Amino acid sequence: MTTDYTQAVNERLKDTMADLIGLRVTYAEPKRVTGEITVRTDLTQPYGYIHGGALMTLMDTVAGMASALNVGPSEGFLTVEFKINFLRSVRKGRVIAEATAVHVGRRTHVWQVTAHDEQGRQLALATLTQLVIQLRDEVSQS
Repeated sequence: MTTDYTQAVNERLKDTMADLIGLRVTYAEPKRVTGEITVRTDLTQPYGYIHGGALMTLMDTVAGMASALNVGPSEGFLTVEFKINFLRSVRKGRVIAEATAVHVGRRTHVWQVTAHDEQGRQLALATLTQLVIQLRDEVSQS
């Protein structure tokens, strides 16, 4: 039996920065998470292209939600390294990002994340490292 994590991940993103940029997770499993945003005026830089920060938020979030599917109830994670190459940009349409597991260990998770436009052209490539942490009682109880 397979579990559909997509709805649970989208619920977890409510009222976060990911929600603010309109991120919607379209597929989620412990080794791969895919999400998308639609380019809007408020997500662009002054020349009308998607802002690098919006793209990085999308990519960081899909990697983070993948890590969330791989930690225990009293654990959390923090992004400790984020390396990105911007390859091209867009002014409109959807941007799709996919995080794929490179390493899922007890203390660190490493993800490769690609971002594409609707035509399948690659916009960015990133590698993210997540540090698994023990949550404090007041955090894990909320």
